[in-house]
Amino acid sequence: MATEETTISERTNGSSNGTSGESSGALAGVMSQAQDAALATVGVVKSAAETAADRLPAAMTTAQEMAGQTTRTLDELPDQALLIGTSFSLGLGIGLFMSGMNRLFVLLALAPAGAMAVTLLNRDSSVSAPSSPDGSLPVSGN
Repeated sequence: MATEETTISERTNGSSNGTSGESSGALAGVMSQAQDAALATVGVVKSAAETAADRLPAAMTTAQEMAGQTTRTLDELPDQALLIGTSFSLGLGIGLFMSGMNRLFVLLALAPAGAMAVTLLNRDSSVSAPSSPDGSLPVSGN
């Protein structure tokens, strides 16, 4: 019975005749490999960050150009098309929300509705109230 317990404990410890020197050497090897892997990971992350930083200005310029182009396209659309697009996008977003879809998809569906609604509101505010020839607002009669 005592020999069975010794055999089990030897198997769980990893060696039957191992010394503490061999164990510490193996531990040092594992630690060295872990440090090397960490340094390699740091190098990869650093190079990826540098690449992203180099490409960021071009990406921002492209995004600004696309936003400007989208704004011009929305400004050229008639009010009816903007109203239909806003209604469709809003309905799609609400439908996705009610069905329990991921919030990111709901926001992506509502983004065009927001852009079209803002364009419609800007058009309404740019139309000024009728004025008299001298520039003053007309006075309503009694």
